Amino acid sequence: MKRIFLFLMALIFINFSNINMCLAKNEKNTDTVVIGLDADFPPMGFVDENGEIVGFDVDLARASLEKMGKKVKFLPIDWDSKDMEIKNGNIDCIWNGFTYSEDRAKNYTLSKPYMKTKPVVVVRYKDYISVNNLENLYVEKTVCLQKGALAQDSLLASDVLEKAKNVVYLGTMLDCLNEVKLQKVDATIVDEPIARYYFKKNNYEKDFRILEKDVSAEDYVVAVKKGNEELINIIEEGMEKIVESGEAKKISEKWFGKDLVCFNRKIDLLQKGLSENTEESKNENKNYGIFKNLSQGLLLTLKLFFVCLVFSIPLGLMICLLRRKNLKVLNILIDLYTLVIRGTPLLLQIFFIFYGLPLMFPLIKINNRFIAGAIAFIVNYTAYFSEIFRGGINSIPKGQWEAIKVLKIPKFKAIRKIIVPQSLKASLPPICNETITLVKDTALVFSIGLIELLSATKNIVNTSANVMIYAVSAVIYLAICSILNAVFKLLEKKFNYKN
Repeated sequence: MKRIFLFLMALIFINFSNINMCLAKNEKNTDTVVIGLDADFPPMGFVDENGEIVGFDVDLARASLEKMGKKVKFLPIDWDSKDMEIKNGNIDCIWNGFTYSEDRAKNYTLSKPYMKTKPVVVVRYKDYISVNNLENLYVEKTVCLQKGALAQDSLLASDVLEKAKNVVYLGTMLDCLNEVKLQKVDATIVDEPIARYYFKKNNYEKDFRILEKDVSAEDYVVAVKKGNEELINIIEEGMEKIVESGEAKKISEKWFGKDLVCFNRKIDLLQKGLSENTEESKNENKNYGIFKNLSQGLLLTLKLFFVCLVFSIPLGLMICLLRRKNLKVLNILIDLYTLVIRGTPLLLQIFFIFYGLPLMFPLIKINNRFIAGAIAFIVNYTAYFSEIFRGGINSIPKGQWEAIKVLKIPKFKAIRKIIVPQSLKASLPPICNETITLVKDTALVFSIGLIELLSATKNIVNTSANVMIYAVSAVIYLAICSILNAVFKLLEKKFNYKN
């Protein structure tokens, strides 16, 4: 009876699986177009105070596809993973301020451009007179760009930023504008429609000015999976209908105050007449740029790793030894410190040190991003290493402490010659784990505009649409962690004594 029961249950399970597969297949064949977008990219697409996805591109996509009898579903995605999302079929298209580039034309099927856009330079109102053109801006100034945006794509392809003192990359354009407002950077370069939207919404005319001279214009396009001509034709036909009816103009005026829709020409890479020599030259420059960006990101990752390791391990041991003095007030402060540090995310601590401290204590200004990131990492990992060393010291038998007192061995000498070597034996495995975690955690400094290895990788993928760069980055991380693991294995072998 048990076998019969199990057999029947298996049949029911298989039938339900088949039904679900059929339903999924039917759902896939419906007239719903799934549009992937960054839900934190006002005014193109974002989540409003009611929790609904709204924006210029949202309205434009809905109006265009409804004209063609299609339903629309908007799916927020991680913008850095957009290439995999569309290749795996999770989304049907990307419609979210997606700028045209030759690399993207090779990896996607792109629509006709529906909007002309250009990066504009935004500076503080009081700096407008001294920094009134691009030539003055780039000379020994700090410039902020949004990662993956048009400004980054176009300016990194040129040499204009080489004159700048420093270039900072942040996640959103609002972050870039706030950096200018807080005087963390001298200027930011953002897409003109987004800049106009924020100026209109937040009355930023009192705080910022847009420089009269700006860089060359580019196009916003819709991207679908390579070869999906059927969907791109539906999108273009729907766009033509709302442009002719004047609905596109109303949508643009709603978000920008004027008509910015420009739906006029098809971008086709094959029609550009690129010669083989030109392509080879571009490929060589691209490969050099990829190598250069990855090298710079790796250098910053290693620099931050070594600085944190060199300071946090000795400080962790020092705090551990201070705790053993059994001073009540000191122990309470140390317990509070470890509780706060281990109970809050490292990312939040980085934000607090770089942004929060100047707001709470105006006299404390850490404008150097690397120093701010290093301080946050040292403070964080010192707490963890102190607890690791505490566990190692507590593993030493109580009799040894008593023997030290009986033999009247000087305390400092006893700690250096007896206690620390034995505690290291027990502490090495967790220290190894924390050290490897530190290598990977260095990616968190992207939040304050530092381009380490993972951020450099994301930037390259965003501009080249080549997801294989992630594999290269993974190999680099794996190599670093493998070397560290081998070093700690040797140390464990050295401390692996019986008596």
